[in-house]
Amino acid sequence: MSLQFPKRSWNQVLAFAASFAVACTAVQAQDASTYPSKPIRMVMSQPPGNAPDILARILSDHVSKSLGQPVIIEYKPSAGGVIALDAAAKAAPDGYTVVFAGPSALTVAPYIKKKLPYDPFTDFLALTIVGQSANVLVVGPSLKVDTMAQLVQHIKSNPGKVQYGSAGIGSPAHLAGELLNALTGAQMLHIPYKGAPQALNDVVAGTVDLMITSPASAKAFISGGRLKALASTGQRPDPALPDVPLLSDTVPQYEITQWWGLVLRAGTPEPIVRKLHAAFVAALKDPRVQSQFQLQGVVPRMTTPAEFEAFLKLERVRHQDLIKRANIPMED
Repeated sequence: MSLQFPKRSWNQVLAFAASFAVACTAVQAQDASTYPSKPIRMVMSQPPGNAPDILARILSDHVSKSLGQPVIIEYKPSAGGVIALDAAAKAAPDGYTVVFAGPSALTVAPYIKKKLPYDPFTDFLALTIVGQSANVLVVGPSLKVDTMAQLVQHIKSNPGKVQYGSAGIGSPAHLAGELLNALTGAQMLHIPYKGAPQALNDVVAGTVDLMITSPASAKAFISGGRLKALASTGQRPDPALPDVPLLSDTVPQYEITQWWGLVLRAGTPEPIVRKLHAAFVAALKDPRVQSQFQLQGVVPRMTTPAEFEAFLKLERVRHQDLIKRANIPMED
């Protein structure tokens, strides 16, 4: 026996579709008008106490006041940011979960992880970049070098013996070290840690020879004479360390920066996306926020979601090429 459905004219179908679209738009508008009606969680792909955490706290304080709801930071570090992004992928697309992440999670993980619990290309919606910073190459007491040229010569004279630390495989410091190897033909040995602070502490102790890290993390050690800053990795002198020469002065074409941005669950209603975006951009334009960012050696940045998405695509291509060039193995 077959089921019989009432016949509808094409005009009736179009009318129904139009009314459904209007209803959906009305629901989204209502959601945006009452949003946020509860706390927003900001999931961090980094551990507490480092430069990204400080930036996230600065932003969350400002946005909490402007939106009238707390922005609560939730830490889900390690695994190259996979745990943080997985939390967002499993969250409802309602604007109540924002992820604060950098290159490791957003543009590197797809090329060093054999299996991810989410689709890195379709499960997320780019909101805005929030800041960018050049890194600094620092050496510990184990290396008796005073310039970048001396360091390159020392590494080449001791292939496989000079060690550099990082926050883990695929971390910005890891890729920065591999870029130096690739452009100089040097052979430094990578020593991965579970976080940047542990790696940096071992450079200070002399257990590891050097690290390419954020100026905010290293500045106190540099000022105290426990680390020596040889070069900045940006395109122009770093405001946080204006007397440190550019690495590209010694190694042409070397340029690598650290950046951080915000992503949402794909499918978040457009009116809510616009409201969140406006709140974070307003925070980034606030002179007090900009001053606090600059104290961390970070230049505040803001983009449209489309601009951030285009930036992510370019970064993925760049990082994929570097990972292949350095022959970084895939992880389970």
